[in-house]
Amino acid sequence: MDELKKSCLRCKKDIKAEDLHKIVMYVVGEKFTEHHYEHVECPGKFTI
Repeated sequence: MDELKKSCLRCKKDIKAEDLHKIVMYVVGEKFTEHHYEHVECPGKFTI
């Protein structure tokens, strides 16, 4: 029962504790609506 499991928004793979990652947050009407995690350098996919 690991509640801290994170999976990458881009590649859908699990983000391990030692992996570099970033939090992507969406703000609508000055309120946080949701957040996701991404690998900093997602394998094969890059955010420009």
